[in-house]
Amino acid sequence: MSKAAAYVRSSKDRSDVSLSAQLHELNALAASRGLTIARTYRDAVKSGSTDDRPAFQELIQDLKNPRRGWSTLLVYDTSRIARGRYIAQAFKHECRRRAVDILYAKIPETDPVSAVILDAVFEAMDEVHSIMSREKGVAGMRENIRRGWRAGGRAPWGYRLHHETTGAVRQGRPVMKSKLVPSEDASTARRFLTARARGVPRAVAARDIEMSAATLVDIEWNALVYAGHTVWGRHRPKAERGTGKPKRRPRSEWQIQPDTHDALITEAQAEAILAQLETSEIGAAVSRAKAGMSRYLLSGLLQTSDGRRWVAAGRSYRLRSDHGARGRMVPAAALEDAVVRQIRDDFQRPAFVAEFAAAVRCHAAAGPGSLQGLDAEIARLRKQRDRAAKLAISEADGDIFAAMVGDLGRQIEAIEREATASVAEDQVQAELRSLTPTRIREIFLGMESHEALVGALSHITLEPDLSCRLHYGLSMASPRGFEPLLPP
Repeated sequence: MSKAAAYVRSSKDRSDVSLSAQLHELNALAASRGLTIARTYRDAVKSGSTDDRPAFQELIQDLKNPRRGWSTLLVYDTSRIARGRYIAQAFKHECRRRAVDILYAKIPETDPVSAVILDAVFEAMDEVHSIMSREKGVAGMRENIRRGWRAGGRAPWGYRLHHETTGAVRQGRPVMKSKLVPSEDASTARRFLTARARGVPRAVAARDIEMSAATLVDIEWNALVYAGHTVWGRHRPKAERGTGKPKRRPRSEWQIQPDTHDALITEAQAEAILAQLETSEIGAAVSRAKAGMSRYLLSGLLQTSDGRRWVAAGRSYRLRSDHGARGRMVPAAALEDAVVRQIRDDFQRPAFVAEFAAAVRCHAAAGPGSLQGLDAEIARLRKQRDRAAKLAISEADGDIFAAMVGDLGRQIEAIEREATASVAEDQVQAELRSLTPTRIREIFLGMESHEALVGALSHITLEPDLSCRLHYGLSMASPRGFEPLLPP
């Protein structure tokens, strides 16, 4: 008897045909044609809109092997192969190239001309089913948002997810959905956003709450969420971004459901924050940032060896005290001048500059090469998101998969931001690797901006006795300590 292979696939759709039912039909088809099934490929609960299926990929690899031992492929119907015409057509073309015939259990055999027409019709119907499934899943998410429920994803900083029962029961279990409620970080988030609404530069507002300014940009774009609204559809699909369009859609295209959870800021404050992000007055923003940072040059950098921090207070820096007593104070101007002088002094020393250059090259050598992994992770998450969107139509599990779509979308956005930053970082690292000690010395000694000089530091150890030591961002310390000269 001639040998054949069988491919079966099921999806999460409850109305889908099970693997065992498909195999029963394929065994009957094999018996009627005098075929023996030598190999069976099984993909359980896998979407047909993508070819990212383990057994399907294994099948494709075996097609290319001339010693595979079979020349006929048995499939239940066209939708088992794919619900996208291009995937189906490419697979069938590969089968023709490898002299493999495809027999369907649920498609009648006809003459060659009619077979071509039938295949095209069934493939089109499969793709329409896929598109309708996706649209139905998205419509379900829109309805959840309209009712004020979360569409999935983690809670923004300052909130946590509170799960509630909807009153519905599926498969003997109550259906749960989530809303946002303030978390223990709510007051810190409110303080930062309130400062930003007043026009305080991000770096200054971030230092006041002892957080990195780079992690807070997306929080500002979520300003309407912090005003108590649920917002969805802010970002364009990836395919549209490649055409030169901006990452975010115009505000008129955002979907906003008002008053769905407790607000941390007012709507006026949220609009003020968004207005700052959307304006093109970059020069004014830079000037405000420099003015705000120059007031306290060392904010966020000063700490003792046991971890206590110095904070700006009037015209001084004051050591925080755990028991509430007034801590040691040092005049800000004197300390800042001493730190700037020490940085310039360090870069006058050839041994220090040589060590600094070696640390820069070592640090830069580890930079490139991360983008490929990020791209692969983005592609993997996109496939999972598309699969979840199609599975969201399941009557039993629709809410779960709708939530997965939102969560995966946010993960993709976060990794895309990381990939963009990685490209920029790789460019910077390439430039850093080319720096010589002489060039590094010229750069630092030629800096007129105190902010730029201080930017090379990771932190400053300042003890209560005012002994001081600088620590640079490349895990280097100043070769010697110093004490700031204080005014009499």
